[in-house]
Amino acid sequence: MKPRERVLATASKLFYREGIRAVGVDRVAAEANVSKMTLYRHFATKDDLVVAVLEARDEPAQALLTMATSSGDTPRDRLLAGFRMLEPWFTSRSFRGCPFMNASLELADPGHPARAVARRHKTATRDQFSRLATEAGIADPDDFADQLALLFDGAIAQAQMRDPILVARAALAAATTLVDAASAPVRASHPHRG
Repeated sequence: MKPRERVLATASKLFYREGIRAVGVDRVAAEANVSKMTLYRHFATKDDLVVAVLEARDEPAQALLTMATSSGDTPRDRLLAGFRMLEPWFTSRSFRGCPFMNASLELADPGHPARAVARRHKTATRDQFSRLATEAGIADPDDFADQLALLFDGAIAQAQMRDPILVARAALAAATTLVDAASAPVRASHPHRG
């Protein structure tokens, strides 16, 4: 592995496990087995390194969601597939929440470039839900995607504080309720005449 890749992999692991502010560039350089000068040759500042770490995580995370949501037999299955993958993720030994949400919470400055990467990632996730909702024939796919994205991210946040299995199952149940309600044919209501 080349020095730049080692630095990225090491920083990604440490930032996710321990937090961005808790890990200095000295430690990243030492654990990546590179000099500080080598690290700074590839990443001029720690902020540049944080941005690169999130950018490197973005595509694989989106690909994982795309793969999961393209495997269902029906539009309903595809919409719920993202929620089915939460339990195995939440119960994995390395789970520490969403790296994009974590970065946004740690980096208070709304103009921080890493927060822009996190925003793009969350928008892409929401857009995947919107495409799936469109395929499922849901009347307002954008509004529906906002609801699913809120539920998805809320589950990720809750899984760090509560029983992750219960949270994952509750999120799947809530998503199922939302999907089924949005997919139900609209019935015209007529006053009952007796």
